[in-house]
Amino acid sequence: MYFGACYYPEHWPEERWEKDAKLMYEARFNVIRLAEFAWGKLEPSEGEFDFSWLDRAMNVMRQYGIKFVLGTPTAGPPKWLMDRYDAYQRDLNGQVRGFGTRKHYCMNHPDFHRCTERIVTQMAQHYGALTDVLGWQIDNEFGVCDTARCYCDHCLQAFKVWLQQKYDTIDAVNEAWGTVFSSQMYRSWDELHLPTYSVHPHHSPGLAIDYRRFASDSIVDYQRLQLQILRKYAPSHLITTNTMGKFNQLDHYDLNKELDLCALDVYPNMKSDPKARPSYMAEQLDITRGFKGGQNFWITEHQSGSPGAVVLYPTPVPGEIRRWTYQSIAHGADAIMYFRFRTLPYSIENLWHGILQHHGEPGRKFEEVKQIGQELEQLAPLLAGTSPQAKVAMIRCFDNEWSLELQPHMEGYEYIKHFETYYNYFYDRGITVDIVSPEASFGHYELLVAPNLMMAKDETVQSLYRYVEEGGCLIMDFRSGAKEMSNQITQKRLPGAFRDLLGIGIEDYGIIEASQQIGMRDLKSGEVSAAKKWYEVIDILDLDSAAQPIAVYTDGYYRDTPAATRRAHGKGCAVYIGTAPDQDGLYRLLDQLVEETRVKTDFAHLPDGVEAVIRKEAGAGGRELLFIINHSFSEVSVPLSSGYRDVWTNQAVSGPIELAAQDIRVLLLSS
Repeated sequence: MYFGACYYPEHWPEERWEKDAKLMYEARFNVIRLAEFAWGKLEPSEGEFDFSWLDRAMNVMRQYGIKFVLGTPTAGPPKWLMDRYDAYQRDLNGQVRGFGTRKHYCMNHPDFHRCTERIVTQMAQHYGALTDVLGWQIDNEFGVCDTARCYCDHCLQAFKVWLQQKYDTIDAVNEAWGTVFSSQMYRSWDELHLPTYSVHPHHSPGLAIDYRRFASDSIVDYQRLQLQILRKYAPSHLITTNTMGKFNQLDHYDLNKELDLCALDVYPNMKSDPKARPSYMAEQLDITRGFKGGQNFWITEHQSGSPGAVVLYPTPVPGEIRRWTYQSIAHGADAIMYFRFRTLPYSIENLWHGILQHHGEPGRKFEEVKQIGQELEQLAPLLAGTSPQAKVAMIRCFDNEWSLELQPHMEGYEYIKHFETYYNYFYDRGITVDIVSPEASFGHYELLVAPNLMMAKDETVQSLYRYVEEGGCLIMDFRSGAKEMSNQITQKRLPGAFRDLLGIGIEDYGIIEASQQIGMRDLKSGEVSAAKKWYEVIDILDLDSAAQPIAVYTDGYYRDTPAATRRAHGKGCAVYIGTAPDQDGLYRLLDQLVEETRVKTDFAHLPDGVEAVIRKEAGAGGRELLFIINHSFSEVSVPLSSGYRDVWTNQAVSGPIELAAQDIRVLLLSS
């Protein structure tokens, strides 16, 4: 287990470094992250390098047993570089993203690529053989602050090459995008353009989604440029990049494919609803674990103070840093690096608070972090080799998320918010979830949820059919199969490629206006809940194994027709929900489906605000750690079966346990 913080020696007088190192040692730190924004200090003029200050800082830290994660500094290119090569991004209106912040460079600028190769090579040659460098973080938060997409001439030329490789002929582009509409046909590659704003802000959905895919691939290619250098000169070091779990400016599955591990930057107090913060945090952690198929990850920036640039978000109250930290570890974090060690007194992050306040003296947050460090010394050996083990998975698909951003279908509709209605059910029921790519292997999951899977590659469609035939339970919902990968609406009868799997046809569909009262009756319980946002009129197909209604509409011209169906198919079942039920209705349906599968939880009836998560060693008889986290600000009593031992007191634990406000217990299952 790695435990530490982000530290920027270039921000502080050199005589201060020793004091900071002593404080880190006192807090049981064993790692710091360095240098990801230090390009201007490392290469103050083109081709002139100065690593001496960073070497001295690392020498101070290593005397206290601290190891390093080094950042390639490409997220903050210096002024001399940006001005000399005009490497600035252009926005949708062709305006230059000026200097003064970060991430203002173009991913496809050839001179910027050359400068990147030079600084990364110099750093990798200088530090690549050091055994106390654990690994590298490439760049910083690709895509953050809407910086994934540039609209300059370099990007236009690169986009044309990308399209030529994908489609081969301009006629194929015209066919995929449907350019016959409104005389938008292209006669040659030279006529292609970017989806920039003109008089009308909307572009062909085919052009728009391909540009998002191209921009994502450009980031992956730019990362690969750095990755290859680091692999050459630092072959024994781990390589990652830090992501923001829910950000969708790029396809994070592609981004993480060639990396050694995933990393996350997480700030739960930036969520506006305090009651939603624990599930929001859990979701980000599970999303990150899914970027490499359920693999544990690092947290390269973990909230340690109030975030903010021009306004402040809530300050973590006493006990909150500890609570967030253990939630992160429970969900698979094998490294915690707080952002930041000391709060900066100047520039645009002078309101982004760290462990130490601006004055640099230890206070109550430092004491809390020190307590965590002491506890982790005991816990770390038990964590080795353990990870969350899920029997449920949810498919998050960036293509579908982008498509619904471009054409949301309903006023204010967001793919990720709909996705979260399912995620929150599993969180509330204490059921661990993996969040996976459409290209993942699904066979070991008992239950699989695929929200709004409008478009899917043939391989994914075949994989979902096979998953159900071999015994899995698949849940799909409205708009499934409605689009081709080109972002064209399918000309097949809905639900398109999934029609034979689900055993249904969609006769009609439409939005449910906010003023409408449309009910949905659960046929098992008889309970009526509200159908929201969208309806689909479902026909049952005449197949050998017919779908069965499990809920029907109570209102509208489609009254008494199925709102949700279940079809037994092969050894498994395929469920379809043709609307967006309110929480009671959705939870009732999901409770029934969980009950009929082998998905089990011992934590379905926890007190409000309490989370229970298991990290387990793979294999029969593997070590099992139970994390019980009280996210509430009240004392709670938690029911518990016998057979556990407290990892910090080594005392046996059975029956109900009492947790103080914001308290945590970590229990080892007795063998």
